[in-house]
Amino acid sequence: MKYVIYGTNRVAKDFLYIFDELSVLYFIDDNYKENKFLTYDVKTVQDAVINRDFDQIIVCGFNKEPQIDKLIDLGMQYKKDYVKEEDFFCSLDEITIPKNKKIAIWGTGKVSEEFYEYTKNLNVDLYVDTYKRQEFFNGITVKKPGDIGDYKDYFFIIAIDKDKEIISELTDNGLKENIDFISYQKWLGMPSQLLRRTIFDESHYDLVCNTMLNHLEIFYRGNTRCCCTTFLKQNLDNIFDKSADDLWKSNIHKVLCLSAENKTFSFCDKRMCPLFVGIKKNNVDNNQSLYKKMSDYPKVLSIGHDSSCNLCCETCRKSVYFAKDQERKEINRVTRRIIKDYLEKCDFLILAGDGEVFASPDYKMIYTSQKCNPKYIRLLSNGTLLNEENWSLFKQDKNSKIMLTVSIDAATKETYSKIRKGNFEQLKKNLTFASGLRKAGELRYFRINFVVQRENYREMIPFVKWGEELGVDEVFFTKILNWGTYSTQEFEQISMMEKDGVTPKKELKEVLESDIIKNSNIVDLGTIQYSHKKDKKGIVENYYMWELEKRGGIIFE
Repeated sequence: MKYVIYGTNRVAKDFLYIFDELSVLYFIDDNYKENKFLTYDVKTVQDAVINRDFDQIIVCGFNKEPQIDKLIDLGMQYKKDYVKEEDFFCSLDEITIPKNKKIAIWGTGKVSEEFYEYTKNLNVDLYVDTYKRQEFFNGITVKKPGDIGDYKDYFFIIAIDKDKEIISELTDNGLKENIDFISYQKWLGMPSQLLRRTIFDESHYDLVCNTMLNHLEIFYRGNTRCCCTTFLKQNLDNIFDKSADDLWKSNIHKVLCLSAENKTFSFCDKRMCPLFVGIKKNNVDNNQSLYKKMSDYPKVLSIGHDSSCNLCCETCRKSVYFAKDQERKEINRVTRRIIKDYLEKCDFLILAGDGEVFASPDYKMIYTSQKCNPKYIRLLSNGTLLNEENWSLFKQDKNSKIMLTVSIDAATKETYSKIRKGNFEQLKKNLTFASGLRKAGELRYFRINFVVQRENYREMIPFVKWGEELGVDEVFFTKILNWGTYSTQEFEQISMMEKDGVTPKKELKEVLESDIIKNSNIVDLGTIQYSHKKDKKGIVENYYMWELEKRGGIIFE
């Protein structure tokens, strides 16, 4: 098929980024004043129709009605002579709704209400509610399961979080998951739905962030993302579902990369990511510069698939935890796949996003592997096992530039014992050892972290002074997050942020206004964001690289 695209706008530009294998001859637009759009010729609509050298016109835009009206006036018919850009979206999906089935959404509660906002384009035939609290939902009939009739007439989308009973009900009626029914999370994560969310998003943030184009995080059970899991909630595929190359070049990943290139950042948590500090949302931008393509492979690889740790920090877990038996086998399976398919190619390795790097036998397998010798390595550790013996084993046969980040969260033995329940004297000894490595040049960068909460915020100032004594490159403060450890009421008492999650409470503001916090060259307030030092360049090749270099030092060539 040969196409022409109607519309010289950002939607058309986005469409071409995703569907770059289509045979597009040129653009048409009566209101465009230039001869070229991107790299294509631009003609009038009349000329294109009279000299028809195409099979179909693809109409692109946020509001396509005027374009479609003009085509209808010229005798063009929908689906024969012209189509809309969104008609191509479902071709990206591996799961499709059978054409002979109606669509039923199971659930009429809060989840279904939120789900409706993302799926107004769906032609829903029926809602199902076990208790049938109402006759209609969003203007569509609601039925009890017993009144549905033949389940096989429908494709079900389950819009309820606790869905085990519903899945059992559907499978008992002969339906198969991903063929006859799907969860709302999986539906929202399909490439077509993700594309719809970003291509029609009229937001624009004046920020260049290439992280999604070069970054891969592998975490629990081999799940993956292309940015920090705190800032991005949308998964890519699992490492066991696709080859490394297919996972990286998947439609999901391509759509996420688009959200960074079109500068909507539709899937980013802008309240959490420090890159959005001081950056306001503007109207849609129709810049004609070409979008960048993703790298050939993940140049930055972050690994965090083993939560085993020798400490039981109260923000993370209730007791010391080491994976064993079947779970250890599952973790080891992920480890072997990482070493086989991902480790050798990366330029920058981050170990470890979960658990303690020197406590996990699987992380040890990775950093002692012959394939582990990237240009750069960042170690994330609690520091209690960072002794000379473990360092020597880690450093053996490596030419990498190594960066160390140690999470501490306290400046006194009493507070450390309460929050992290570790040996403070051993930690101090190991930090002095690390300080010596930094001074000798064995470490290229040394940072200490502090998660701010009610129990420790008064120790922020002495923590900075300790960092200065150690000669660290940076003291990094972040706000506490609730990883499911606390109830809502407990977390409100523990957190030093107001309910909006952005504004510091009065007591914390007083600390943040102190001279040493405001004026020290090594302090960064990270996700607290208050008085955060905005990046001057506005260009971020990779968040984790930016995070380490934003204080002015050059680490990455």
